[in-house]
Amino acid sequence: MSSLTVYHQSSPEYPNKLLTHLEDIASTLAAVGVQFSQVPVQQAVTAGTVSDELLAANRVQIDQLMTAHSYTSAEVLSLCDERGEGSELARSLRAEQRCQPAHLHYYLAGRGLLALHIGEYVYSLLCEKGDLVRLPAGTAHWFDGGEHPRFAVLRLFDSPQVAVFTPLTGDFAAAFAGLDDC
Repeated sequence: MSSLTVYHQSSPEYPNKLLTHLEDIASTLAAVGVQFSQVPVQQAVTAGTVSDELLAANRVQIDQLMTAHSYTSAEVLSLCDERGEGSELARSLRAEQRCQPAHLHYYLAGRGLLALHIGEYVYSLLCEKGDLVRLPAGTAHWFDGGEHPRFAVLRLFDSPQVAVFTPLTGDFAAAFAGLDDC
């Protein structure tokens, strides 16, 4: 079940809100310019599947999403680490970063914690299969797949160029609860 936990940046150990109703999650995020909805995944997807295979198998739905939201490029993040060995991908996603083009995260399989740092607040969104999150350009965020990451996430961008994610200085994200702490 998807959920949203909101923290003030000065007190990462004490949440201000915990929301579990989809309408409450969507309206809270909409107030800060983030769109949240659920869209059923049309094709079976397994976390850890090679990106090209996921893109090919889900081409019809991906094209529909790209057309509906005016996106021009796509990439897949897919990881299944049952032994907890960690990966460079998982570590890089856990660092706070910004991406200039607006982009969309669509969860095809598994789950993860997408944290958004907007103003003085952190919005930690527990995302699961079918969750669709649209981030405005420049939104500071990080993603935690947990100790044993198992997810497949489609990211769509409103720019034909390869998206550049700019890491932010410091270790701000480490102060907040990760997926395994939820």
